[in-house]
Amino acid sequence: MDNDLRASWNRLCDTLKESADYIFDPDNGADASEQAEGLRHQLRMFYWATDRILENSDTDHPELGWTYPFKVGQDNPDALYQSAPVDLNRTYRLTGRIDTVRYLGLSLMDYSFGRGKITQLLDLGSPDLTDIGGGRIDVVFSPDPDPGDHIGDWFQVEPIECRLFVRQFFSDWAAESHAELYFECLDPSGPPSRLDPVRTCELFDEAAREVDTVPKFWTEFAGNQRNRGQINSFDHVPPQKVSQSAQGGSEKQSYGQCWYEVGPDEALLFEVTPPDCLYWNIQVGDTWYQSLDFVNLPTTMNDSQARLDPDGMLRVVISHVDPGIQNWIALGGCPQGAITYRWNNADSAPVPTLRLMPVSEVGGCLHPETPRLSVDERDAINAERRRHALRRFTR
Repeated sequence: MDNDLRASWNRLCDTLKESADYIFDPDNGADASEQAEGLRHQLRMFYWATDRILENSDTDHPELGWTYPFKVGQDNPDALYQSAPVDLNRTYRLTGRIDTVRYLGLSLMDYSFGRGKITQLLDLGSPDLTDIGGGRIDVVFSPDPDPGDHIGDWFQVEPIECRLFVRQFFSDWAAESHAELYFECLDPSGPPSRLDPVRTCELFDEAAREVDTVPKFWTEFAGNQRNRGQINSFDHVPPQKVSQSAQGGSEKQSYGQCWYEVGPDEALLFEVTPPDCLYWNIQVGDTWYQSLDFVNLPTTMNDSQARLDPDGMLRVVISHVDPGIQNWIALGGCPQGAITYRWNNADSAPVPTLRLMPVSEVGGCLHPETPRLSVDERDAINAERRRHALRRFTR
């Protein structure tokens, strides 16, 4: 058995080494700075795979945990993502208080990123859940039908192994706090145990497949927008909600995205009239389809952070240089990547426009009543942003 363990460990280490080769593919157009970020992203993916596959894979005794930083698949900077393993031949219960967060999403999915379409058995949002009092929920997932006496929500589901994926979205970072949740298996097959050597070899091989597959999958997903010519424009996005379920997206949201290429003295002007919705968000990511630094820079904007102009239009400047206005999304020196917007529980799916221009021309394209921000005001906003972002992750 020791030879098998050693062999599976060596396969994992060899895969980690070789899996980074794509980062240096000239077709990605990544400069040295982007390649450095790509290598860090690869290690983040290894950390994420280790946490999910080796540390939190016991379906009898699941832990609803999170990984920080969770930088994968154009992760939403307004979010706290959590997951737990489930074997839906058994019954699971999720309880807690959720009225402290803007939106809570629950999905049961198979996490087969890069190995085919994602299967989602269930996709729920907080508006779908029963408040049993005081902003609390009591949700059961089971292969058995609702007995009729459960106070809360009972979902009879197909008996397969997958994961519960939780999205917590925060709009007002200062006022909203993460939900207090507890997740448990109600009929475990036995007590927790030490790692089984045979199972450990399987887990090492699974982690190796993940680190070799998932980062490339998302990089190709984002890069294909560039390859299709979907650069600095949302003209290709249909004006209605299109399902992103097969890529792990939520059916409760409308998404739109494109590739951006913005020089150091250029800016993109993002313009749209937002829909009537529970929450909305705009963000930028890099070549590897991960969010930019949202702790220290305003690389994202949502409905609580933005200012609508008197005509109801949202105008956001996306650039490397601070234009001195509230509605600024910073690129932080990242020359290319993906722009994504989300309309959550919206009554429509408007498609924004993008205009590339010199930074010097931005002022003439803004609403005449756009207020200006001083350097000190920007520093204060960024300091508050950092404080509340780190509070979310208890860091």
